[in-house]
Amino acid sequence: LKTVWKKMIRDWLADNTKPNPYTLDRKDCPTEAEVRLEVRKDEDALTTGGNAPLHGRSATAFLTAGIQIEDTQRRIVSELAGTVLVAADRENKIQEWRHTLLVKIATFRNLQKVYMPGAAAAIAAAEAERNFDEVAPKPEAIKLWMPSDMQPANEADVLRGCVPGLLDMEAKMRVAQCENSLVSLRSRLHAKGFLIGFRNENVTGQLGSSRAGTLIGLVGERVTAYAKRYRMGRQALISLHGAERYPHLLPLLDSHITLDGDWGESDLEAREKLSLLGSGAGARTSRVAPGTSRRTMSWIWTAPGALEDGEARLHESIRVEWARAHARKERWTEEVMLLREEMRRVLRYLSWQSGWWAERVALRTGLTAGVAAGVRAYALKQASWHSRLGGFFRTKWDVPALTAAQHLVAVDGAHLEDFFGPEIAGGVQTGTSN
Repeated sequence: LKTVWKKMIRDWLADNTKPNPYTLDRKDCPTEAEVRLEVRKDEDALTTGGNAPLHGRSATAFLTAGIQIEDTQRRIVSELAGTVLVAADRENKIQEWRHTLLVKIATFRNLQKVYMPGAAAAIAAAEAERNFDEVAPKPEAIKLWMPSDMQPANEADVLRGCVPGLLDMEAKMRVAQCENSLVSLRSRLHAKGFLIGFRNENVTGQLGSSRAGTLIGLVGERVTAYAKRYRMGRQALISLHGAERYPHLLPLLDSHITLDGDWGESDLEAREKLSLLGSGAGARTSRVAPGTSRRTMSWIWTAPGALEDGEARLHESIRVEWARAHARKERWTEEVMLLREEMRRVLRYLSWQSGWWAERVALRTGLTAGVAAGVRAYALKQASWHSRLGGFFRTKWDVPALTAAQHLVAVDGAHLEDFFGPEIAGGVQTGTSN
């Protein structure tokens, strides 16, 4: 399969009109990009009729920006709450996201004045109710006041302080958000089920189990993220038109987010109970699987587009996860190559700069003895400083690979297997390898 997937990646890189290996083939529902294009065409039709876009930006772009800001806010909240993998520069990354988010929110507010004139009063009222003794909300907690957040002033207020057509445009985009979130959620559940099965059948030892558990946890976090995205989109639709208009978009509970046919306990519970077997703390409670005729299937597997070839969908989900992981690996490899080249150039530059200053020790003539001595001393000082700086960098960068890898293990929670393979890593852990 990897050979086929790699060929698919090469073909797509050569011709973007061919199937994209990094995304699912969504035959069951239009993608969000397709829906945005449809909404934009409808807006262009209104423009042809004499209603030109306001403020130089289309209403479609305005709504798209709002939904993207919501996605970023959820991502920051998820990153703060995540416990699977914590990078060393996690705090800096979150601060960069927050700064970018503030800039986007400021732009969104300017467009909001044009497309949602009534939002200013709602924002001012909410701000007046806030306790100013408390810390101001962080960017990920700022309420955007999308059209679906606006409440009608009275029964006759069908626009809710928005320009005509904006509510229906958001509804179309929210439906696409919900449907595509369900597709992605099912895909990640397939991938998670495959990874759990592969681990249970093939992975042994603490190192391998920890590594597999980390990967499964990352996929699980993506499942949770898509579930939150679906719930937010559905809540917006209910606020706009009520739940009865969208009967295929049902409430998504945590109990619904299960793989088709999955009746057993969660992966975390199974691992915790399994760890008790060797400690004498009690045997694992046996469970009997319910019969097929009595099993209740989650509605996400009976929703429109879900009843497809299960094995084909599983392979497609694994292909997407593998292709994205492969792309990340290639980017990391490129980063290593660039870093090594930058290190080489820095050392070459410092060596050249040291020689450049050394050449200037006796380059100037016609100076008094005192000035000549000062110029000579300064040039020698600069030559020595650049030479010592190059030596310092060379010493730092010549640290053995094992020492650097152990540092990453301590800081980032990585595994030595990621750098040296299971055989060498096992020897390092037990102290039998240098």
